[in-house]
Amino acid sequence: MNKISILLPTRGRKEVMLSSVEGLLSKASDPSRLELLLGIDNDDDGMQEYIKENLAPICNKLGVECKAQVFPPLGYGKLHHYVNTLAAHATGEWLFFWNDDGLMVTQDWDDVIDTFNGEFKLLGPKDNHNGHPYAIFPIVPRDWFVLMGHLSQNAQNDAWLSHIAYMLDIFERIDVEFIHDRADITGNNDDDTFKNREYKEGNPEDPEDFGHTDQQKARVQSAYKIAWFLEKIGQPSEWWNKVVAGEVQPFEKMIFPKNVAGAGQLAAKNIDDQETISL
Repeated sequence: MNKISILLPTRGRKEVMLSSVEGLLSKASDPSRLELLLGIDNDDDGMQEYIKENLAPICNKLGVECKAQVFPPLGYGKLHHYVNTLAAHATGEWLFFWNDDGLMVTQDWDDVIDTFNGEFKLLGPKDNHNGHPYAIFPIVPRDWFVLMGHLSQNAQNDAWLSHIAYMLDIFERIDVEFIHDRADITGNNDDDTFKNREYKEGNPEDPEDFGHTDQQKARVQSAYKIAWFLEKIGQPSEWWNKVVAGEVQPFEKMIFPKNVAGAGQLAAKNIDDQETISL
């Protein structure tokens, strides 16, 4: 059984975070092989004390190693900086992106991840995002971070990783399910943390926007590097070779149901009419 590191930036949601984490840990087959890494802001009133008094005892009881990294407040627009820093401190073979408004549904979810040990893939749990093709809470091997030196270069971490995985055909939807208890989906947690989100997409002239040319090029460069690594470990991507040869479109397998939006790069397909659409 491989160690799994849970990466969790959180702000302003003490009780919500505690409930989320407690549910996630308690549904693991073996919580003692989990590592929880929290990213918290130094101005988040009472959060450090709350973690020590309420979360630490739960982790200690279950044998879960819990660490909290304290940041100056960076805001949602710099979410990837939190995640990259937490990944740098992680020691697990798998890195699991988790949100403080996530609710794990699947019992023994860690055993499911175990079935992919030794494979270099992005694992995408099932969710309540109406068939969205991204891994909303992605799970990647730690080698991804070691190879790239980062996990994401944009706050849309799920989109960043999913786009690269689709280019390489290493996206795997797995039999693990969670509920994203987010205000625009369930009506819950309609708080300042939700309202103050800053999406870096939709303005491709902005160098920090997901669709900016430099950001698109960075993802393609990442795909090239990972493709090289896949060859080295005996897991070559035939799909990527066809992409490079111009035989297939890189996002043909990224299928968006009608009325489900995604961050933009190149093209994907709409599940209803199968016409190529610009995202």
